[in-house]
Amino acid sequence: MHARAAFPARRVAEHEPLVVGARDTVASGPSYRPIMGQRRRRSETVDQAAAPAAVRHMPLLDGCNDGPDVLDPTARLRSGKIEARSFAERVGSRRRASLARSFTRRVIATYWTRLQVAGVLVQLAPAFEAMDEHPLPPEAIRVAESLGAAASRLDSVVAGYYVGTTYAAMLPKEDRARLGAYYTPPALTDRLLDQATAAGVGWASASVLDPACGGGAFLAPIAIRMVKHLSHLEPEDILHHIGRHLRGFEIDAFAAWIARVFLDAALLPVCRAAKQRPAHVIEVGDALRGKPDGRFDAVVGNPPYGRVTLAPHLRHRYDRSLYGHANLYGVFTDLALRWAAPDGVVSFVTPASFLAGQYFRRLRTLLAGDAPPAGIDFIEQRKGVFDDVLQEAVLVTYSRKGKGGAAAVNFVRCADENTLTVASAGTFSLPADSSQPWLVPRDARLQSLVDRLRSMPHRLADWGYSVSTGPLVWNRHRRQLRAAPGKGTLPLVWAEAITGDGRFIFRANRRNHRPYFKPGPGDEWLVVREPVVLLQRTTAKEQSRRLIAAEMSRRFISEHGGAVVENHLNMVRPILRWPLVPSGVATAFFNSGAADKVFRCLSGSVAVSAYELEAMPLPPPASLGELRTLVERGAPAAEVERACERLYGLVDGPF
Repeated sequence: MHARAAFPARRVAEHEPLVVGARDTVASGPSYRPIMGQRRRRSETVDQAAAPAAVRHMPLLDGCNDGPDVLDPTARLRSGKIEARSFAERVGSRRRASLARSFTRRVIATYWTRLQVAGVLVQLAPAFEAMDEHPLPPEAIRVAESLGAAASRLDSVVAGYYVGTTYAAMLPKEDRARLGAYYTPPALTDRLLDQATAAGVGWASASVLDPACGGGAFLAPIAIRMVKHLSHLEPEDILHHIGRHLRGFEIDAFAAWIARVFLDAALLPVCRAAKQRPAHVIEVGDALRGKPDGRFDAVVGNPPYGRVTLAPHLRHRYDRSLYGHANLYGVFTDLALRWAAPDGVVSFVTPASFLAGQYFRRLRTLLAGDAPPAGIDFIEQRKGVFDDVLQEAVLVTYSRKGKGGAAAVNFVRCADENTLTVASAGTFSLPADSSQPWLVPRDARLQSLVDRLRSMPHRLADWGYSVSTGPLVWNRHRRQLRAAPGKGTLPLVWAEAITGDGRFIFRANRRNHRPYFKPGPGDEWLVVREPVVLLQRTTAKEQSRRLIAAEMSRRFISEHGGAVVENHLNMVRPILRWPLVPSGVATAFFNSGAADKVFRCLSGSVAVSAYELEAMPLPPPASLGELRTLVERGAPAAEVERACERLYGLVDGPF
């Protein structure tokens, strides 16, 4: 995921001649012998049998074989990334970015030297802009050169991924977040491009844009697919076609150079046969500030994410998809629709939060009307897929020529950077009001449940409740926290008061937490004086339950005269004097496995938001008689659970 920069953008001439007879001299180091017969690791590399005749006869390259540290190149690259991060952490944050660039440049120089074939030596592509140099200690030089040697033994796309993620790992955290430098593993890249293919993208003729191309995770694989589908053309015609049909934008000039290097590496056999370089297809600049012309058959990539404050003119430009706070990936999704042709396809890796989040309601409406989803893949793991990111992510392909019919839903699980498995989870259809959260099955067994939910009209308001977050942001009222009760104090209810098994225990046992609060003048809005149902505001999909609720009872409120609820809890509050569903019954319902299944089909992030709770399809109040009877007589949990399952028609299903 990669962020933005300001124009003017920079591109270079259409084609350059191949440079013969001179090796790259960017970094000093030993002169390495080229060895023939490079081993390729991925199916999307240049297929020699399918390539043009001049390319088929070009020998592929082997990597070096001069040390045990590169006998397993992927293991070396993984361990080397850890070493590189360690080097970077030893210097001040102001120097880390410079060190990251110098180290990565040394890696790439060694990598490129190892790729050369005697007699046809291709110079390393020049950087997009001058780079400040950071002196590398001998140990860092040794590690960098060993990583370059290891990378030269791998497929160019895999090599580019490891080199790009090493560069990103060395950056200061704030720079990495600003640049959005979280690169896509090759297995996910291939899967997303397969989605685009299924949606109708033809790689022999399609024009393709990556508006935030970073280190080139998508550009090189796309170019390789183009080569495969253009095998009937001469090498120079292939390069000309790619130069006219492939584009990328990127904020970070150094990352853009990495992308160009590994795009060149992917096309080396074709370049040697054509005796020329590929065209420069990458622009260093801000895609959001450009003028989309709707000419690309496919817009693909992994856009940056994170809340952002847009300049007023950009806020106005993208107003159609904004509701409240802007998130970069939502803005880039809007941008992609502007770049895509009227019958084009958009294929993005993004967080899953747009599926239900309140701030994405206008984006959902835009997508439903302009480019309905053709396929949704949930990435099963939140951790370990994108370096240093803990985020539920999806691969989604949108088709501007789509009719909004059922879209395939799958779960993908990455075994490693290069391998994944796919499991079907069912299908997805847009709701009648497309601004509302999109209900998507998270398991093949949930398809029938999702189908029923689409026809269930009742919501929490029909039960007599609304939802709001706890009003107290404690660090804004630090001086009013108290360790013991006293005159004018009220209980302060923190998230730990709600136990994992759904009980309310008044306690404050975490650091900086105090059990009491003393309201001051004007603080009445912080005080809760009626019984409410409290729910944890943050839970992860890995937990056994996403909804964890407990009742703050009328007895507790009466005993203390009220309470103050901290911001990490949701409050389900009555909007009627006598809600149609008692708070104790509502609590038991929220704590059920049936309610948990429903919420999982709705939620796209770790947040349990008030908006999503109010949007949950619920059984009609009149149908809760059995559940109410069970709760009032203190029935066993298993009986309560079965009653909740019957409310959603699950009792005769596979659950």
